[in-house]
Amino acid sequence: MKNVILIGLGTALLTGIFIGAQATLSGRLGGIIGPIRTGLMMNVMGGILAFVVYVITLVLPIVKEEGTITPRAITMLFFGGLLGVFIVVGVSFSISRVGVTAGLGTIILGQMLVSSIVDASGWGGVEPIPLTTTRIAGLAVMGFAVFLLLPKTT
Repeated sequence: MKNVILIGLGTALLTGIFIGAQATLSGRLGGIIGPIRTGLMMNVMGGILAFVVYVITLVLPIVKEEGTITPRAITMLFFGGLLGVFIVVGVSFSISRVGVTAGLGTIILGQMLVSSIVDASGWGGVEPIPLTTTRIAGLAVMGFAVFLLLPKTT
């Protein structure tokens, strides 16, 4: 495999580990202070940290200028941030009810469904990746895995 692919896979795995850790915290906090407060406060904390890092990178010329922030980019940033709030609220709500494993499995299935559509259409900014029968089978297997991960009520 190419080094670029290995680095991408390693980064994806590490990101998945971070998502699992954040989802656990979010689920616990959702049970303590409620899912809506958790979603909002977690995003505020993340925003404060991002702002501090952003200011540091403006003061110290660490990061090269990558482009201008256009009105289109601001719109995309707004909706991305809005989705982030809903994501943390949804994670907090779902995980506090079905557990971390089933909750994250279902979240990952949702991500895979959307990303399969994005890949097939080329909306992600790369060449379209066709939706083949093996990819559809992979989604079906993931759906079955989520079913197996759901907690069984007694």
